[in-house]
Amino acid sequence: MTLWIFEGSSLYVLIVSVALALAGFRYAYDRLGLGTWASAGVGAAPLVLASVYVLTLKLGKPKSYDADVFRSLGMRLMRRVAKTGVLLVKLELHGLNLHKREHPYAE
Repeated sequence: MTLWIFEGSSLYVLIVSVALALAGFRYAYDRLGLGTWASAGVGAAPLVLASVYVLTLKLGKPKSYDADVFRSLGMRLMRRVAKTGVLLVKLELHGLNLHKREHPYAE
């Protein structure tokens, strides 16, 4: 089933964003006392974010493209945190370990 740009698993993103939009509108209108248009802006934010996510990371891209992008951004963030010394982070992934190790089965 296809609904505009949302197809396949990205339909779940649309469903969650619609639920968040309704909840955001109700919260802004009832609890915060914002006007109708301000509450509509709060409610539109999840729909806009979902559309941007699907357009940039899902539509026409390989199946795991979005996960790879987030993994790459996470690794960049962890490298920067590790360089500052604020947190003690040990990165032992392929090519990130500074110590050379010999293969366990090498003779």
